Amino acid sequence: MHVAGLIAYAGSALVGGLLAVALLTRYDRRQPAFTFGVFLLIVAFWASTYVGYLVSTGEAWLLFFSQLSYLSVVTVPIVWIVFALQYTDREEWLSQGLVLLLSVVPAGVLALVWTAPYHSLFYAEIVPTTVGDTAVLETTPGIAHGINVVYSYGLLVIGTGLLAGETFTNNRLYRRQSLVLLVCLSIPWIANGLFHLGFDPIPTADLSPVVFVLTGIPLAVIVQRAELASFLPVAHERIFHTLGDPVFVITDSNRILDANRAARELVDATAPIEGADLTTLLPDALLYDGQLHPDLETALECVIEVDGRPRQYVGRVRRTDPDLQDPRGYILSLTDITLQKRQQESLEAKNEQLERLAGVVSHDLATPLATGESLLHLLRVDLDEPAPEIERSLSDLEAVHRRLRAFAEGLPALARESTDVKTPTDCDLETVARAAWDVVDTGDLRLVVESTHSLRADASRLQQTFENLFQNCTDHAVGGRANATTVRVGNLSASSGFYVEDDGPGIPTDRREDILSFGVSTGGGSGYGLAIVRTIVEAHGWSLAIGDAADGGARFEIETASHTRESNVT
Repeated sequence: MHVAGLIAYAGSALVGGLLAVALLTRYDRRQPAFTFGVFLLIVAFWASTYVGYLVSTGEAWLLFFSQLSYLSVVTVPIVWIVFALQYTDREEWLSQGLVLLLSVVPAGVLALVWTAPYHSLFYAEIVPTTVGDTAVLETTPGIAHGINVVYSYGLLVIGTGLLAGETFTNNRLYRRQSLVLLVCLSIPWIANGLFHLGFDPIPTADLSPVVFVLTGIPLAVIVQRAELASFLPVAHERIFHTLGDPVFVITDSNRILDANRAARELVDATAPIEGADLTTLLPDALLYDGQLHPDLETALECVIEVDGRPRQYVGRVRRTDPDLQDPRGYILSLTDITLQKRQQESLEAKNEQLERLAGVVSHDLATPLATGESLLHLLRVDLDEPAPEIERSLSDLEAVHRRLRAFAEGLPALARESTDVKTPTDCDLETVARAAWDVVDTGDLRLVVESTHSLRADASRLQQTFENLFQNCTDHAVGGRANATTVRVGNLSASSGFYVEDDGPGIPTDRREDILSFGVSTGGGSGYGLAIVRTIVEAHGWSLAIGDAADGGARFEIETASHTRESNVT
């Protein structure tokens, strides 16, 4: 029995340690599999203490290894309850405070175990004896020993109850998985209970660690093959089936682990689909050459017929845990965008009508304007030297004609730029700004790009924004007493936006709000340049503000809502 015991415990220590290392190195500490790896590591240490116990001969060494085993005995129930909470998706209950609270009794037990020779609280009596050729310690349990047994089995009952509850889930795979887990982990606790009741094939030696390791082998296989580590079986009961859009949870081999009600309706599933190959059920629009469409890695827009009616979806495949380099599974989600598409098509139709109307109005204004300008020219010819008051009236009339002409010419642009941006792309701030600078006649002005980043925008409209801002600087900041010399472009430090500023005279505070309105100008311009800038900015869903530059000039700040990647330009 002595040799058989040594082989059993040594083998358990080795196998348990190897399984533990495999799980601890493969999985993240937030996953149940990592905790299960810690559990196996503690059990392997427990088994190794029995190896030392069985090879010991003196009373001191027997007591030492017996005391050492309690490092595992008091720790295993705590790790068990942590694993059960993680597996059943109750991690919100886990906190450092809870773990410390659960550790109070085990810490007290350890203190009493290691001071056992000096009192009778844990062992009422310790008697060295020999069974066959094996030296053992016969101990009589004290009151603290009983408290430890009750406390440990209390945690066992709680954890087992949590796992038992998962066997009643509606998901067949999770139910089977939880049942296997429950059965496998109940066997060692039964063995431990029999030991405390006096059944000990190896005298005074607990076979629990050996049984734990033996049942841990199939459990490790479950972890590897059934994604025990990645899919928590309670989350879908609370949230999953209430989602209105179809969602499939799949393995890396496209096997279905779970699907919500909307997903089952999409594939017209009347029987359980867990375990089936997803590619055999999905509509052709989501497949390519018999596999999931590669565009699902980013986003795939498609039309799928549901209940005889076409519906538009955006499908995407995501990893279950983006932080893991080697995920155990994926989520395929389909977002129904049918209503949004209809609204977008309606809006596009209205925008097209608006642009056509603006073109018609602009065209229809051109003829009367041309007639009015011709008549004004004839008046000037007829009035060789008009009186000062008549000359003033004629000048005012010419100004009115210029404003109307600018309005007619700018109306189509305003209508076009005010429509929402449909297909934004990645644009580099510096590249677009320099392209706009090359278009505008900026004279002796110098452009300095202090920093740049990538942002999602309509490239042509973004360039139009820069052109109008540069033109505004040229028109209003050059030629006066405080001529501008430099225009600067860069990133806003507190957001993902950007700024354009100059070192000219700036814009008076009381004019900044009005300057963005149609037809309002600080100088002799048409008053539509900055208004077009505002409409382009709003069409992107951004915001525009006017402030003071560091050198006293005008500063235009455009804050964007898109995520950007910043880099400095030297």
